[in-house]
Amino acid sequence: MLTPARTESFAPSAGLIASLATATWLDTTPTGATLCCLLLVPQPPRSCYETPAVIEQRMRAVAEALRLGPATTPPPDIGPRLRLIAPTEVALRFDRTPYRKRIPTGRPWTLLLDQGTPAALVLGLDPLSRSATPAEIDSYLDRATLRQRLLFGHTRAE
Repeated sequence: MLTPARTESFAPSAGLIASLATATWLDTTPTGATLCCLLLVPQPPRSCYETPAVIEQRMRAVAEALRLGPATTPPPDIGPRLRLIAPTEVALRFDRTPYRKRIPTGRPWTLLLDQGTPAALVLGLDPLSRSATPAEIDSYLDRATLRQRLLFGHTRAE
């Protein structure tokens, strides 16, 4: 019988990191400050072995490698983790692995990040297609918020 691996000892693989879907947008905090937002989500299952429990376990390991916290507490400061690598691309650094996730962004997003604007990192535990529209992403975020299926952290450029 297979038993789940402990997330504390799990380092995300290059394949897992590459498989994550991302979305970026700009938002405004309640105080009126601009905030860069980054969503990481798993892809829908590709085989019968990728059950919802396995997907969630992997995503919790990714959250551990990013030091993210639950929505029930203030988001932790996870330190600088984003590196600008092109005018419209950043790389996200994870703990315990040399691999980074390359993330396409809009030019305004990278300009603000480069100027010191903080970024909210949001990790969803449930799958969402890479081809999701902005409306589908909003719906996903609403559902996941109600079900407490999101983990959070604040980061910035390295």
